[in-house]
Amino acid sequence: MKQIQQLSLRLQTIAREVPKESRLADIGTDHAQLPVALMADGRLRFAVASDAKAGPFQTALRRVEAAGFSDSISVRHGEGLQALEVSDCIDVLVIAGMGGRLITDILSKGANKLESVQRLILQPNVAADMVREWLYDNEWTLMTEQIVQEEQFYEVLIAAKEDGEGYRDAYANKNWDDAILFGPKLLEKKPEVFRLKWEQDLDHLERVLQQMNTSIERTDIGQERARIKNRIDRIREVIK
Repeated sequence: MKQIQQLSLRLQTIAREVPKESRLADIGTDHAQLPVALMADGRLRFAVASDAKAGPFQTALRRVEAAGFSDSISVRHGEGLQALEVSDCIDVLVIAGMGGRLITDILSKGANKLESVQRLILQPNVAADMVREWLYDNEWTLMTEQIVQEEQFYEVLIAAKEDGEGYRDAYANKNWDDAILFGPKLLEKKPEVFRLKWEQDLDHLERVLQQMNTSIERTDIGQERARIKNRIDRIREVIK
């Protein structure tokens, strides 16, 4: 665990969700910190570290080579899941540090690459509700939901497993809209960091609404104002 403990809190939280002996794909790997740390601590059999940008790809390549893992971590340059091959037999897929819309787009476009995947570890920095809805629609069962605070940022982490039967369970006896927005498992416990995250979001939305209310330049914002007001009311109700 020595290498994992040197990661940021956000990456440590992701690492803890990766089972031992996994075959991991880290999409948008940036500097390949996660797969290198997991491999160094003996947690992986094989990994693919991919990034769509040339700079991060080159940085990841150098990090893997410097760590001596070129035979066990394959660094690839490609969009989304395009860099994965069926022969990789990936069973754990990590997509972290992206918006929820982009994460779901990557998963949808790469659906044919998910056949061997048993666990998704997703960390949307915005629009976690879109990720939850995609998981439900595609019958992935929520395993854990966590919020990690790093400085002033709150990161949502969602781990899910493929399960054609139990995917509805987390949402049973819950308001659907609230469960999708706030997270059914987070709603059950409402840890302190949950309240802090949503208080921050509430403050931001209230400032946006105030700006809209004082704007004289736009006349087409009535629908958006109503949407934001509804979101504010829902947050207030949940964290009260």
